[in-house]
Amino acid sequence: MKQWLESAAYLPRDLRDFHNQKDLFKAMHDTVSVDSHSIAGHIDWVQGQCYVIDVFLWFMAQHGYTLQRSSAKVDFRDLAETVTTSQQARNASVASIFARTATGERDADQA
Repeated sequence: MKQWLESAAYLPRDLRDFHNQKDLFKAMHDTVSVDSHSIAGHIDWVQGQCYVIDVFLWFMAQHGYTLQRSSAKVDFRDLAETVTTSQQARNASVASIFARTATGERDADQA
């Protein structure tokens, strides 16, 4: 069991990579109103990632439970598309900051 846990084989394939985990948790915080949740609003994406991946799912795996895709016949949202859309929005935001800086524009609060 120790080798299985250390290999992260208990996680869905897309969550075994740390960078994929980061992208997923960033996307979740971008698309869900986490900030307005009375309890979870105090948890950022980093804390959420660490708790869910490193604590909760690891603990559950020790007891024989794994996270898996539902087989229900429902039109689910595409996870990869959600993550990609979130990444593109963040990238566009950063690009606009660099573009304003390059053209000498300043934010109103800095003026």
